[in-house]
Amino acid sequence: MICSHPPLKFLDVESGTLYKIGMTTKTIGATGLVFDPIRVERVSEKVAGQLRKLISDGSLKVGDRLPSERDLSEQMGVSRTSVREALQQLEMHGILETVHGGGSIIRNITEQEIRKPIERFIEQDKKRVLELAELRAFMEAWAAREAARNRTDQELETMRGYLEEMERDFEKGAIRYDVDFKYHTEIAAATHNTIYLHLIDNIYSLINYSVKVHREEVFVSRESQETILNHHRKIFRGILERNPENAETAMKEHLAFVVREFKRKFFDR
Repeated sequence: MICSHPPLKFLDVESGTLYKIGMTTKTIGATGLVFDPIRVERVSEKVAGQLRKLISDGSLKVGDRLPSERDLSEQMGVSRTSVREALQQLEMHGILETVHGGGSIIRNITEQEIRKPIERFIEQDKKRVLELAELRAFMEAWAAREAARNRTDQELETMRGYLEEMERDFEKGAIRYDVDFKYHTEIAAATHNTIYLHLIDNIYSLINYSVKVHREEVFVSRESQETILNHHRKIFRGILERNPENAETAMKEHLAFVVREFKRKFFDR
C-alpha cells in the first residue's frame, strides 16, 4: 500500500532549530515501514539564505550596513541567537564584514588580495593606466546604456547632484577628480546588475589612481575641463530621457576623448 503525506515540521523554540520530517511517499507492506531520512534545517541557515538573496538581487549593495541583530530578529521573527549565527556564517564566507563600533556591512564579493599588487603595478607604469582607461571605455558605455533603462528617480537625482558639484567646481577653476569618480560610480549603481556592481566596485578602486592622474596631469586646461563637463552633461541627458542609445554614445565619446588625450600626453612624443 502506498500512502502520501505532506512533510511534517516542528520548531524547537529553545535551540531555534526547524525540524522537517519528510513523509511524501511511504511504502507499507508485510516487511514494515520505510521512512524518509529526517532533514534538519537550522533557522540561522534560513536567515543567511534570505540575506544572500537580498545581496544577490541588489537590494543590499556593497558598503551597505545591515540593521542591528535585534532589529533583524524582530523583522524576521527569529531569535537573536539565530541571527548572530547567520551573520557569523556570512562573515566567514567573506560576504559580510564586522565594522568598528558594531554592526556588519556588505563586502565586495570579488575583492581579493590581488588588489594591492595591482595598485602598485599601476602606479609604476603609465601604460597600465592607459589599459585601465581603455577597459573603462568598453565597460562604462554598456553601463550608461543600462542606467538609462533601469535608473530610479533617486539615482537620477544623485547623479544630478554630482553634476552640479562639477559645474560649481568648474566655475571655481578645477573639477575635483573624486566628484567625477562618484558620478561614474552612481551610473554603475543605476545599472541594477548585481554582478557588475561588485566587479566595477573593485575595478573603480583600482582606477581611482588613474582618474587622479587624468585630472592632475592631463586635463588641467580650462578647455579640456569644459569638454569633460559637457560630456558628463550629455551622458546625464541620455539617462534622464531614458534613451539608452544616446547615453551609450555620449559615454563612448567621453572615454574615447580620455584615452586619446592620455595617449597624446604620455606616448605621442
